[in-house]
Amino acid sequence: MTALALSLLLCGALIAGLLWLKGQVERVLFRWRNVPFLHAVNIVVIAAVVAASYYRWSGIGIYLRDLADISGFWYVFAGAMQLVLPLYLFACWLAARWREREKKYTRSEDKKVLYINERYLARRHRGDDRRSKTS
Repeated sequence: MTALALSLLLCGALIAGLLWLKGQVERVLFRWRNVPFLHAVNIVVIAAVVAASYYRWSGIGIYLRDLADISGFWYVFAGAMQLVLPLYLFACWLAARWREREKKYTRSEDKKVLYINERYLARRHRGDDRRSKTS
């Protein structure tokens, strides 16, 4: 049970870290274009790390000493994929909502700024009462 709890905590930390890293890679290399392949790579990497940590912490490797029994790891990997996929999808949805809310401005199709988000301005000048949202 402890191995599962530790693996779940590791899964949450990896999801947050790799989603941030995916955003940075898209920003630097792809100019903010969404790259679905990076989602697939993230899911496989997270599932592999979670499966390896669970495999190690639960002591399954003690019972499977033969190289013929290495397929036991693939069963753990398949279980980790079932754990990771819904959590990753939920985290992606939350990150997309947060990114949309934190946008500074909205653009048109020809990349012109249509309007600046008032919530962004309100957050930016939160302590400054001299500025109003309309000026």
